[in-house]
Amino acid sequence: MHAPLNNASFQEIFGTSRKDLVAQIDRHTLTVQAWLSSRSPQAKRFEGKGIRASSTGFKIPLLNLALGCNFPSDASEQDIKEEVQSVKEFFADRQVPWYWWMNTNPSPHNIRAVLENLGFEYDDPPLPAMAAVLSTDLSLPPHPEKIHVWQAGSMDDLRAASKIRRVAFRFPEGEALSYFEDMATDWLNDPDVKLFLAGETESEPVSIGALIYGAGIPGVYVMATLPEHHRKGYGKAILARIMNETAQQGHKILALTASEAGFGLYSQFGFHHIFGFDFYTLKP
Repeated sequence: MHAPLNNASFQEIFGTSRKDLVAQIDRHTLTVQAWLSSRSPQAKRFEGKGIRASSTGFKIPLLNLALGCNFPSDASEQDIKEEVQSVKEFFADRQVPWYWWMNTNPSPHNIRAVLENLGFEYDDPPLPAMAAVLSTDLSLPPHPEKIHVWQAGSMDDLRAASKIRRVAFRFPEGEALSYFEDMATDWLNDPDVKLFLAGETESEPVSIGALIYGAGIPGVYVMATLPEHHRKGYGKAILARIMNETAQQGHKILALTASEAGFGLYSQFGFHHIFGFDFYTLKP
């Protein structure tokens, strides 16, 4: 379990209050995750009074999400329970596994107890949310000079990216075979979305990572490397490209959520553990 940055160090590094940065990263992350989990030809969304949900339709939990809980203060307990039930039915109709990705300051504040009473269980441990301070004179860990990083610009790039992500994330057989190319306009033309690939040549990509803007700040997403190319510097090369690019654009903060495997890499690049996102799943 990785401990978040203490308050004294936090103020010194980020020059702002923990509360403000947590709220900013929270809004950014849930905004982008709502977008990612709604990007497929068969995607559907649910919009309620306090809950939103997105489903790609793929049988991959992190691509089918209930996101946050923001009921108005006058919402009754019955209103909340009925909407939670509607969310459960939304995913049941889709016949997909899914997660409830909780925001850091939900309303009502006792929603965790409500969920547990309605058949959900806490999926421990929390997912670390991290952030790095950006500047135009970044000093980053080195990577082999032979590694080439480029922004996706063709359907061949998108096909390669789909394969890398599918293999690296161990997607179920037959799922998300053409994830990136099915949304080619998003990944090739949207100025707020940049997909990068890395390899020794552009004909042999082995690693991917995305820079996605949301709620006013940039974030790192879908970092993945083919297993046989782990620890060779490909992830470092993509992360360095993303950090340098966002710094040159004048951004001050770069956010991400870290898997256990990626936490050490991100720490090398100056990312600090700010807080953890909680997840809930339906009990079997």
